[in-house]
Amino acid sequence: MEQLDAKLPVRDIFARKIFDCRGNPTVETEVLAGENIVGRVSVPSGLIMAGLSDSGTTVKRQDEISALTDRMIENINTHIAQELIGKNVLDQQEIDSTMIRLDGTDDKSVLGAAALFSVSAAAASAAAAALGIPLYRYLGGAHAKSIPMPAVPVIRGGKTGEDGSDVRGILIVPTGRDTFCGQISACIEIGCVFRHIALVRGISVCEKAGGGYVTESSDIREVLRLLRAAAEQAGYRWGRDVTVALDAAASNLYDPVGKCYRFTAEGVLKGREICRNTREMISYYEELAAEFPICSIADALDQEDWEGWGELTERMGRRMQLVGGDLFGGNLKRLEKGIRLGAANAVSVRTGQTGTLTGMADLLKAAKEAGYGVLLADQEGETADTLQADLAVAYGVSQIRFGAPGYAGNTEKYNQLLRICERLGKSDECGGEIC
Repeated sequence: MEQLDAKLPVRDIFARKIFDCRGNPTVETEVLAGENIVGRVSVPSGLIMAGLSDSGTTVKRQDEISALTDRMIENINTHIAQELIGKNVLDQQEIDSTMIRLDGTDDKSVLGAAALFSVSAAAASAAAAALGIPLYRYLGGAHAKSIPMPAVPVIRGGKTGEDGSDVRGILIVPTGRDTFCGQISACIEIGCVFRHIALVRGISVCEKAGGGYVTESSDIREVLRLLRAAAEQAGYRWGRDVTVALDAAASNLYDPVGKCYRFTAEGVLKGREICRNTREMISYYEELAAEFPICSIADALDQEDWEGWGELTERMGRRMQLVGGDLFGGNLKRLEKGIRLGAANAVSVRTGQTGTLTGMADLLKAAKEAGYGVLLADQEGETADTLQADLAVAYGVSQIRFGAPGYAGNTEKYNQLLRICERLGKSDECGGEIC
């Protein structure tokens, strides 16, 4: 990240409590620089809730989220503000390194990753405003000129849904459209047709908060065949215009006692226990990829199964993208270990995982230098902030996973990317109603 010689002091930093798109509390931070330059950023509540237990009543959980949010706000308004007021807002690296030193932990547990990231991003936003340039240009410089490919969830399953298959998500990747507008339009259209076809065939579906559907079908092959029918009915060529990405979230399936991956939904469907070891998991993915045009699998194995990841990458990495999300967890040291072991061939980063923008830039740079693909994914509890769209272009990520359009937290990010397309001269006409 390039630094500028100009100086513009931070005059004030202030954080407040707001609500995300699901009604959970989260943090919004403002950085005031110079006389009247303000950078404002809100972070997803999922960044605050990371590590929060799912146990207890809804009321208890809301109380815990609110308490954590208050703690983040206090850390920003007292400890962080005291250290950063007077610093040069145009020196992003100094701002971020100051906060990292102040926290003093590898996992950002003293001040909180949410606190660090919101200040880091708000400072960058203020700096971009002061220079009169877009945020993606301020962070990415002249090289920030590519628009990432979207992967949009149609099916939500696993532990995120009440029903459905054991994998966490099935996503559409619109590889046959040249423009970003056309890609998003294709995903919306196929999603609408999928819901219609499922209902016609008597398969119950319900819309999941944040986008995507939960179906009563626990047969992943049946769901993928329905998706193929939807794509073809919408006029797209299955395997050419449209491919599929899986979000396996295998760490949620892993049983450390039995040392296997338990497929509960599939077991209910077949009337027997389904438990696969690592090699059987790899064979399972190979069988699915032989039948369906799967271009990417995220978190295919447990995050500590390094040996298994190496074998998986050796067997399947030449023909598809194998994404380490939970495997790397936004941690540069874990990514470096994965590179040494030949584990995965792409890295997925969620908003704020790295603590600061500098940390995110360093992680993605290391991944690119190793030949890994780089993805930017949404967090649980997104807000309508468009920061992620600018970060995707600034850091040249190859793919984004922001959730299904139709929800403010997702749609605003897609709309911001459409605006960036116009600035970069990559826009086209986007016509017609979709549904």
